[in-house]
Amino acid sequence: MIYETVLTTDPIEQGDIFQNIPRVDFSLSSLAIIDEDDEAKEMTWRDALALNSSAPVSAVLAVKPVAAIVVTQNCDASRGQTLSLCQIEDYLSAFNQAQPPKNPKGWQSLLMRMSRMNPRFFYLPEDGNYGIATRSAVDFRIVLPVPRIDLENMRDLRIARLNKVAAEHFREALSNFFRRYAFNEWYPLNREEFAEYAAQTGEHVAAFDWQK
Repeated sequence: MIYETVLTTDPIEQGDIFQNIPRVDFSLSSLAIIDEDDEAKEMTWRDALALNSSAPVSAVLAVKPVAAIVVTQNCDASRGQTLSLCQIEDYLSAFNQAQPPKNPKGWQSLLMRMSRMNPRFFYLPEDGNYGIATRSAVDFRIVLPVPRIDLENMRDLRIARLNKVAAEHFREALSNFFRRYAFNEWYPLNREEFAEYAAQTGEHVAAFDWQK
């Protein structure tokens, strides 16, 4: 498919796919902070800062292994202290699809539609040859920092790399996501055009002052 084999000795590059990358989950409204007596005490992050805003805080945090892909550019991946990876999720779960399409026609329709509508995701097809058991999606909003030295020492967890075609698309998709800005596409329409737009979409859209 869109992957290629990478050796354990190969340097880390953008588009490298890893398994079992640690993701730390926590809530600022409820943290198990370790106090001076080495006991865990539940408090908010604000309360923890009030104790000593300049000292490091010890806390009990949940860590779970997830699949992730390197998004740091190659030049930085070779020398930066910290590399950034984005989490990979099950495709259907990412889009809240309870049931998969029943045939190739349904799959291609879903994949193309979601690709256009959701720039935060990058599609990864399943390929058992590389340990990617299900259709998956990179979520650009979930960024995981990992020390470069540590990741280099865990290159045995790298299962694949995007091939040239996919890597180029990945780079563009990543760039487009982070440089985009939100806007309402109907803003330049006049009053009559906006009325037609609102009727065709079948959704509630708010008119600008010049369209009322």
